[in-house]
Amino acid sequence: MTFAFANAACGDSATGDGGGGATAGPGPGGTTASTGGGGAPPTPDATCPEPIGLADVTTPTAVVGDGTAGSCDEAALRTALTAGGVVVFDCGEDPVTITVTSQIDLGVDTVIDGGGTVTLSGGDSTRILHVASAWDQVSPHITVQNLAFTGGFTSDVPNTKETDEGGAAIFRDGGTLDVVQCEFVGNHAASTGQDVSGGAITSQGVGDTTIVASVFGDNSSSNGGAVGNLGNGLTVVNSAFDGNGATGTDGNPGNGGNGGAIVFDGADTTMTICGSVFTNNTAGAIGGAMFRVAYSEETTRIDRCTFDSNAADASVGLAGALYLEHTTIAMTASTLSRNSAHYGGGLWIGDSAISAIENVTITDNVADQGGGIWVAGSVTGTLSHVTLANNRLTPGGYADGLFGGSPSLAFTDSIIVGNGCEDAAIGSTGPNIEHSGEAGSPCTPDGIDVDPELGDLGDNGGPTKTMLPSKSSPAIGAATTCPETDQRGEARPSPCTLGAVEVE
Repeated sequence: MTFAFANAACGDSATGDGGGGATAGPGPGGTTASTGGGGAPPTPDATCPEPIGLADVTTPTAVVGDGTAGSCDEAALRTALTAGGVVVFDCGEDPVTITVTSQIDLGVDTVIDGGGTVTLSGGDSTRILHVASAWDQVSPHITVQNLAFTGGFTSDVPNTKETDEGGAAIFRDGGTLDVVQCEFVGNHAASTGQDVSGGAITSQGVGDTTIVASVFGDNSSSNGGAVGNLGNGLTVVNSAFDGNGATGTDGNPGNGGNGGAIVFDGADTTMTICGSVFTNNTAGAIGGAMFRVAYSEETTRIDRCTFDSNAADASVGLAGALYLEHTTIAMTASTLSRNSAHYGGGLWIGDSAISAIENVTITDNVADQGGGIWVAGSVTGTLSHVTLANNRLTPGGYADGLFGGSPSLAFTDSIIVGNGCEDAAIGSTGPNIEHSGEAGSPCTPDGIDVDPELGDLGDNGGPTKTMLPSKSSPAIGAATTCPETDQRGEARPSPCTLGAVEVE
């Protein structure tokens, strides 16, 4: 699906006061639509099975437009969406942007399908859509698909305490939300505030939010530059987040700055991220790409994802890519690379249980302390078939590979090279190669100090970049506990290769 933003709001003249929206340019599929920031990233390949598909719109309840661009205006859109049902568009062959002057409330089940040519804009002055329900209600069920959203805006009020100042494109206050093949570019919610979140989408209440094959670029909010999630389940599959920002500071309590792309807070809820790409997102406080706090070790699943070149504030920030606290972590077949922060350049884990961190590459991240991983509090579980390589420190820092630890946390069948550990109470339940050189203290009590002959991070097949050992590497055949596949999805024999990638 390819979008193109129109130069002017549908129904307005080029000089009208609706502000037409974004500069022309295709969206998902590989090119960029710009609103003055970074634009939209390409949609990733369909790496993971998608939990939902496009809703059936063959029998629409309402059609916005009569075949001309001028007929697709705010009044026609508002009438159709207020009534609900299945809403499609007939605006002619060219891309159109419909700019709203105030948010449209959605109170009944609604499917909105833009056909890949329709952009809804807030004109940089208003939120676009509001799912009007209640915290304890799972209805209405809203589906947006084949649509682009730009210019959504909520507030300039500093340090706001109102969560309803989030969600500049879509604010889901109760109900259930499905987002399929959509693009969100240049939407901006309140820039500071402790709990306000979601430059593009905020969801709160018991209903779930599911995002599939969608892209988010140049969105911002105090927390959750692209997506804010409070007290409900979140699933994100085969989607991309680039250049989004959590613009607050000091965290919580404080004025925000958590989760450059996604912030997630809430008990009794599950978070699943699969086949998705996070690049160049920033946080003023914690979690350059993503921030997740649970309450009773509820599950966070991350599979086949890339977190590259995200950053938390260099002077005070935690977790350049991922901040995970009080959660059960199931992370597989993923890469964290070139992220940066003050503490924990790649991954920050606090008071959590690891059910799996397996077939994962953590490389070239940088921090003042804990270049690759920072561990705080009680963390239990095993880092299995992990490649922890070449993470770095800013001048005067320490623990380029891993800082902290827990007696019940262990490496097994892993490769640790070009970086070491400090103050690490890390155990070992199996063979590991540790070849840190002068980079730091050993991470495990029994690591084998040989060169694993790793290649550079690159495309070695599979959905994420990896570091492939040479065919003469001593890591080959050294692992006795072998998962069915490696990080790329390639089959592993038994015995198999240490680290994230198998070598035949």
